[in-house]
Amino acid sequence: MEFQRLARRLRALACMLLVSSMLTGCLATKAYVDPALPKVARNDLTAVAQPRPVQVLFEFHSKGNANAQATAMAQPRVMNVVSASGLFTSASAQAGAPDAGVLKIIIDNVPGDGAVAKGVGTGLTFGLAGSQVTDGYVCTVSYSRDGRTTETVLKHAIYSTIGNHSAPQGLQPMTLQDAVYQVIDQLTWNALKQLDDKHAFE
Repeated sequence: MEFQRLARRLRALACMLLVSSMLTGCLATKAYVDPALPKVARNDLTAVAQPRPVQVLFEFHSKGNANAQATAMAQPRVMNVVSASGLFTSASAQAGAPDAGVLKIIIDNVPGDGAVAKGVGTGLTFGLAGSQVTDGYVCTVSYSRDGRTTETVLKHAIYSTIGNHSAPQGLQPMTLQDAVYQVIDQLTWNALKQLDDKHAFE
């Protein structure tokens, strides 16, 4: 799964096995979700006068390439948010009724540059220096119905600290799995809110 892949990558950056056979463990990592995106819930959306069913086409990408394993992990959370939004009479990954809209969502994980160098530097100092790496997420969403398409693009990020590095100010640490889940939920809710603000579902 995607969060496991990210966790392995971050742990590998902090491992000292390549530096010294004396060190057999890995330095602890903590994940923090960027606070820039607002919290959105169903009450923040404008009720649709005549909601329609929707087909949800979702893919998770890694550096621009489709990631089937991560898609399978994230899709249930995306579907849960779409269903909970109240904007549609039903939501399905399969083609639905003739009057159904099509909601396309792509979340692309774009890790920040320099992560390997930062991890090696932390390892060489036995964690005393510490480091922080960033995983960025770009969410591209479109909704189409009756020949009309509305689009929006959002960005999000997870900051992970390795070794003796201070936490980002004001943010609470969590596991990488929980951080990835939170990012997926927030991106989906905010995408629906932005499309709703553009009257895409009317």
